[in-house]
Parts: sequence; structure tokens; C-alpha cells
Amino acid sequence: MKPKTIIYWTRVLMGVVVALLCAFLNAVGNISLLNAITIALLFYIITHYIYRARFLTKVEKASKILTTGIGAYFLTWIVIFVLFSTLMGPALTITNPAPNAVFSANDTVTIVAKITNQFGNPFSGANVTTQSPNGTLITFNETSPGIYSATYNVASADPSGTWNMIVAASIRGKYRETYITVNIQTGS
Repeated sequence: MKPKTIIYWTRVLMGVVVALLCAFLNAVGNISLLNAITIALLFYIITHYIYRARFLTKVEKASKILTTGIGAYFLTWIVIFVLFSTLMGPALTITNPAPNAVFSANDTVTIVAKITNQFGNPFSGANVTTQSPNGTLITFNETSPGIYSATYNVASADPSGTWNMIVAASIRGKYRETYITVNIQTGS
């Protein structure tokens, strides 16, 4: 196989490997995009010097070692990094109340949400909210790492029927939302 072909395809493969590494570091340590780009550049520069030592006498110009596969490397890196960073992002689940629970006027609804990474570890420091049946914003408090709760007192003025409780979380620049439906019976 020709040296430029070897350089090209190993750089494409390296783009995949480095992107997966960066996505993993983002999931467990929440590295910034700038740090991820720095890691990608660092690996590219390291491979340049490795290829230069190995293939310098086998290519027509030394600059070909630097430029061969550069676009494929970074395009592969960005696509894989974005894809896996999205897939490996935090998960938001509502643990309380149970779906289709029924609440009456003057009942207190305790809403509990759990935020974890793909390994089941809790995510702290999120901004978690939902809206009451009448549309006012309910803000959650973090009661323990990754566990967020809020309470709402059902008022007699709240509309009867289904309450599509949409819980939204902003987690270190990532947005997640989930919902459950409960029933309100207030007589209005």
C-alpha cells in the first residue's frame, strides 16, 4: 500500500478513536469544546511527527505528510464527537409522582426527578423546572446528588383534568426534558 494511502486511512481511524476518547471525557468530566479540539489537534500533531519519521523518504514532499487526510481526520472527529456526546449525555427521569396519579384540591404533589450519566452516576448542579397546572413555573431543589425535588399544592382554582407535567433540565449546557401525565380533580 502507498504511504499516502496508509496515512490517510489511519488518520480517518484516528479521528474516530480520538472523537470517542473526547466524548468519553466529556461524559465523565464534562470537558469543554475547546479542550476537546485541543486534544484532537494534539493527536494530529503527534501522528504527524510519527508519520514524518516513518514516511519522509517515501513521499514526494514533506508537506504531503502534514496535509494528507487532514480534512478527513477533522470531519470524522467532529461528526463522531457530536454524535457520541449527544448519545452519552445525561438522562432525566421522573421518579415521583407515578404516572396517572390522581390529585384533588389541597393535595400536595411532590415531584422528584433524577439525573444520571450513562454509567448511572448522579449529575449535580442542574437547573430543573416544570410548570404547574395553571402555568406558573416550579423550580426544583437538589436534595442529594442527582436528585431534584419540588412540591406543588393543588389549588381549587386549578383546572380539572390531565396535567402533562413536563420536567425540563439544563445540565452543564445540555438540555433534557421528560414528562408524565397526572390527573387533577378540583371540581372547577
